[in-house]
Amino acid sequence: MADHAVKHAAVVLVLAFGAGIALYPWLIAQLAVSGARQRVQAYNPQSHMIKAGTPTMGGLLFCAIAVVAWLVFDRSRLGFVVVFALGAGALLGVLDDRANIRGKGVFGLGVREKLVFQAFIGLLVGIGLAVAGATRQAFPGLGEPDLHAAGIIIVSVLAVVAVSNAVNLTDGVDGLAASCSAVVFAGLLAVALHQHALPAVIVSAALVGGLVAFLVFNWFPARVFMGDTGSLALGCALVATAAEVHLLWLLPLAGIVFVAETLSVIINVTAVRRFHHHLLRASPLHHHFEELGLRERRLVAAFTTVAAVGTLLTVLYARSRGAVA
Repeated sequence: MADHAVKHAAVVLVLAFGAGIALYPWLIAQLAVSGARQRVQAYNPQSHMIKAGTPTMGGLLFCAIAVVAWLVFDRSRLGFVVVFALGAGALLGVLDDRANIRGKGVFGLGVREKLVFQAFIGLLVGIGLAVAGATRQAFPGLGEPDLHAAGIIIVSVLAVVAVSNAVNLTDGVDGLAASCSAVVFAGLLAVALHQHALPAVIVSAALVGGLVAFLVFNWFPARVFMGDTGSLALGCALVATAAEVHLLWLLPLAGIVFVAETLSVIINVTAVRRFHHHLLRASPLHHHFEELGLRERRLVAAFTTVAAVGTLLTVLYARSRGAVA
């Protein structure tokens, strides 16, 4: 069974990477022709102004690759929960990107609209996890307590809202969100292999392969951005995948970069509103380091290293607990 899962993971990862390398040039051209080009907001560093007009919504392809991989190699109920989370997040992202591209509002969809959609996705993901029996989640010191249906639904709603927004906030520098996401999904893939959880293996491997292919075109200077289409999809899929390998409570450790990016925004906005003073030069956190003079490639390398450390600790914990039934 273990060798079977490893072979599937290798095949899916290689095919996903190959498909991405082959199809991204075509997609980038189609996005450019259709007018799906990035608008750069005023709060971004001045150096980002040259990014305006770069094709966006590139997340469409790595999401599609993962869906096709599930259809070809899996088609299980557990796999469908992750694929649904990915697709629903991508759909919300498409709506947000289209609103942004057309100039409807400063940030695309309204905050309330987005939160309601995210909460609804989380509700459906939670129901899917409950039906599939993925209610036991590892918690340090407590073993794998059973959240039962109500608990997993509530936690899923909160997690989908938090994680999808966190990945979205991280997507502000060429290659940053994709690199950190690829690292976290690689860690979840390792855990899924250890647990012989084939559905999680298939989708995680497809996303790792697709994201690495995307990075070829998203690395500085980026030829395409994933857009909210990609970042919201990845956030939703991270929650579902982590839950299926029983690591939902450990996701903040694996996604430590996403947590730091989110906290930086909360802290800076609170400081400005309450004390009329910036604690950081800019937020999210990657913009603060850009303002300090750190170049994009080094910034991405540093943040990805931190993501790798958090993910490694998560994997080591999961392996020390053994495979969860």
